[in-house]
Amino acid sequence: MVLALIASLAIVFSSGPAPLKIRLQPVPMASISQSSGSYDPDAERQLLDLANQARAKAGLDPLQADEGLTQAARTHAALMAEQHQLSHQFSGEPTLAQRLAADSNLHLDRSGENVAYAATAEQAAETLMQSPPHRENLLSPDYNTAGFGVVRSGNTLYVTQDFAHNLPKVSAQTAEETVARKLNRSRVESGLSPLQQMDGGPAQASACSMAQANLLKVSAVKARYVLRYTSMDPATIPPGTERATQDRDVRAFSVGACYARTATYPNGVYWVVVQFY
Repeated sequence: MVLALIASLAIVFSSGPAPLKIRLQPVPMASISQSSGSYDPDAERQLLDLANQARAKAGLDPLQADEGLTQAARTHAALMAEQHQLSHQFSGEPTLAQRLAADSNLHLDRSGENVAYAATAEQAAETLMQSPPHRENLLSPDYNTAGFGVVRSGNTLYVTQDFAHNLPKVSAQTAEETVARKLNRSRVESGLSPLQQMDGGPAQASACSMAQANLLKVSAVKARYVLRYTSMDPATIPPGTERATQDRDVRAFSVGACYARTATYPNGVYWVVVQFY
């Protein structure tokens, strides 16, 4: 009997199929009128400078500007200017994660957004810093990259600040090597001998098949355990793997990883399959 180990946010054990993940259908964004306003790059740079000055005073690293996130922020700011109102998501507009994924190739594991309007960039910065939730985004140590978009409409600046945490993106081979090291380290720490690593070609094919289907499910394989999960960071192994790594009858394993963007993970994730023998 093959024991399947499935993980999304947390790992669970099951001898049945993986739980279904609902596919999110991207929604086309409403068109933006060219007459709604014009971008203000000077105000964007000023807001980023002011944000990084505040972060420096708080002992935080500066936010790195990203062109893709800036474009996503500009698009949303233009939509606010067209609608003459503040909103994080208008009717028919994609979610923040989808908007960032559409304009950036970064591997993001978290994101946040501030929106505001004011007569000047200084006023917008002051207003945002005086608001606890907006200040929290500006001074969050969890963010390392950002894109600020400003659209001038008459005497009003419509501001969108998109924040994100960008993770390094590695090759599938590097991800597989990282997972293998972590699993064998866990086994050695339990007082057991390391497992022999076998060819991961079939496991990688299964991982890419999961990514294509956007579903944690693999076809039947001849293995003692099958671990399948998604992870933003290959160095992070889901809890509960001890059932396989501490089994004294297990002698070998194979690892397959596939990085992909899907409807469930628009900013990318590693799909991983580990087969224990």
